[in-house]
Amino acid sequence: MVGTAVTILMAGAVGAVAAMSSGVAAEPESAVIAEHEFQDASYAGHKDGCRKCHLKEHRSWSKTPHANALDRLEGEDANNPECLQCHTTGYGEPGGFTSIDDTPQLAGVTCESCHGPGSAYRDKETMKDHDASVAAGLEMPNETTCRGCHNEQSPNFSGSFDFEAMKEEGVHDIKQ
Repeated sequence: MVGTAVTILMAGAVGAVAAMSSGVAAEPESAVIAEHEFQDASYAGHKDGCRKCHLKEHRSWSKTPHANALDRLEGEDANNPECLQCHTTGYGEPGGFTSIDDTPQLAGVTCESCHGPGSAYRDKETMKDHDASVAAGLEMPNETTCRGCHNEQSPNFSGSFDFEAMKEEGVHDIKQ
């Protein structure tokens, strides 16, 4: 897989922007917001990847609705691809969530939902250097990242999304 392009899907991000500017809902296939070349990029899973070194962030994240996002889906929604794109990590992507039985480490909105597949940047030496981590594929989430799911296409969208407020209470402790 060396040099394989991995497309990061943030369901609805582009669609939300297109819908906001045109007033027409976009198809879920238009949700691609970034394509990167990652060497051997794959999803590591937060328990085997991020938690080891980012315990404080993991603990605070585990208290957010993102940690249990898959559990919030009921009935048919629990198997609906449009719902799974936002309630799991990497659904529809190579190595992403497929089922709770096969990929339980990717259930919910985990670190890699926002920061991208971690296998290429998760080693300790790379993570010591922010620029090297980003070059290896670490995504630094922003409002567009969040709006990939928190948008008008979501059946539970309240009509507004305050990024500044939500990044303080909706994700994890943020290192300064």
